[in-house]
Parts: sequence; C-alpha cells; structure tokens
Amino acid sequence: MMTGAIRNVLHYSYGYSMGVLWRNMNMEFEGGGMNFEQQTEEFFSMLRMLMEEGKLKLASDGVFADGEIDAQLGVMRHAWPATRDQEDLDEDGFWFLTDAPFGLVWITPEGDAWT
Repeated sequence: MMTGAIRNVLHYSYGYSMGVLWRNMNMEFEGGGMNFEQQTEEFFSMLRMLMEEGKLKLASDGVFADGEIDAQLGVMRHAWPATRDQEDLDEDGFWFLTDAPFGLVWITPEGDAWT
C-alpha cells in the first residue's frame, strides 16, 4: 500500500535517477525520526513496489538486469553502504554514479526513460 509520503516522493522523482529518488525520499521523511536502516528499508520497499507494478526496471550499461525482483534487489542490497557515513549517498549522490550496480529505467506508455 502506498503511503502519502511515498506518493509525494514518486510525484517529484518519477523519471529521475536512483540518487534523486533516494534524496527526495530522505527529504520527505526528514524530521520523522527514521534512522538510516529504516530509510533504507523504505527505499527498497519503494523499488520493489515500482518493479512489481511494472513501472520500473533495473539496468546497467544499457542492459536490463536478469532474474527475479528479489535477486535484483539482493544485488543492490549487497552493494548498499552499511552506514550513511560509509559512502556519499546524500550530498552529491556519488555512490549512485560510481558504485551502484544498477540504474533505473522508468517504464512509461511513451517509452522507457533510462537514467
């Protein structure tokens, strides 16, 4: 079930990169007392929901990720920083550009939007 907060995040992030999606989610939950682990769980839940609904795919170097959603998200989780301070997830989103195993591909009626 999509919460109002997640709906807002998607409204402002739809079609943008994974880094933008993460930053917008963090801004939406700012001041709500969520720690990094909780924010991470919300982020992966949002990715799962979008993938299950057929609105989002993961890809790397122009190729869609193989396997079931669980396996694809498992690769992301394995690469995900253990702490907020470990990698640059928030300010410049450098981790998303250099270390993330996948980028996002938004699936729309007009065509795919690769980020």
